[in-house]
Order: sequence, then C-alpha cells, then structure tokens
Amino acid sequence: MFKNDNRIMGRKIWSFIMSFPEHYKQCPVCVMDTTDPEIHIDENGCTYCKRYKETIPSLPKFQKNHQELLDNLINKIKIAGQNSDYDCLIGVSGGVDSSYVAYYVKEVLGLRPLALHLDNGWNDELAVH
Repeated sequence: MFKNDNRIMGRKIWSFIMSFPEHYKQCPVCVMDTTDPEIHIDENGCTYCKRYKETIPSLPKFQKNHQELLDNLINKIKIAGQNSDYDCLIGVSGGVDSSYVAYYVKEVLGLRPLALHLDNGWNDELAVH
C-alpha cells in the first residue's frame, strides 16, 4: 500500500519549486507564469489579462444590442450559404464544449454546419467514433 510520507513529499515539492529560474513570476490574476517566453507580468496582471481587459468591452456579447448583432451576422451567413450544402464550418473535438457548439449552431441558430474533426493524436476512442 502507498505510504504517505510528508517529509519526502515536502522535499519533492521544495525541489520542484527551487528548480524554477530566479526570474520566475506568476500572474496574480490568472496564474499564467513566465514559462511562457512572451509574457510580461506586473502587480496588475499579465500580458494576456491586460489584452483581455482591453478587448472584452468591444466584443458583441458586451454591447447593448448584442442579440441584434448576432441575428444580423446569422442572417448574413445564411444568405451567403444559400446555394451550398453548408453555410458554416465548425471544429468538433468530440468533447462537451464543441459538441454543445454543434448543437447550438444547428438547433438554436438554425445554421447548416459542416463539422470538422482532426485527429491530432490526442483523441480517445469515444471522440473518434
């Protein structure tokens, strides 16, 4: 049976922490860290948090007329795809999120999606079938 020895586990964790470079930092907002060579972190967050805060207000979902914007976009997509078998393309991994997107696009938005699945070697049997 596995014996839990806190001293051994503590040494392993401490050894792992000490293996980080001296300049290692972790974002106080999202916990991304400096293992990403493109990230810059300060007390207000990281590159990605700041970009998110700048971008999010301009996204349609956060506009007062977001439903109207979505409806207009859906109508444009339907018109553009009128003479085709499909009017949009969606990526489907087989997981819960992309499966819900497939349902939402077809059943709620009324689009005719072509579902694309790529096997990049990470799929389990359930996702493939």
